[in-house]
Amino acid sequence: MTTDKPQQAASMMFANDIINLANASLEKGLAVEELAEGMRHAAANFSAYCFFRTEQSPKDPNDTVENFVKFFEYYLDVHNPKEDPAQGLAQTIAQAKSEL
Repeated sequence: MTTDKPQQAASMMFANDIINLANASLEKGLAVEELAEGMRHAAANFSAYCFFRTEQSPKDPNDTVENFVKFFEYYLDVHNPKEDPAQGLAQTIAQAKSEL
């Protein structure tokens, strides 16, 4: 039995490099919305470039869009705050009491 970590796919390693670049840009003060817009722009641009240079058959741009939507839905769930609604209410009540 080995203890080596499984190798990441090249696409995932590249995605992590982009996330690291975005995080570094956040630390420099760039707005998260601007970074996300730039990343979407770059992803759309390069995906369109790739679409016409790939050997895949049949070519359907909807496959690329569906793939993006699946990733986006997955990460919406990953990044969704998991705070219990009742806990949020308790925090609001505690804050209101402390302000009285």
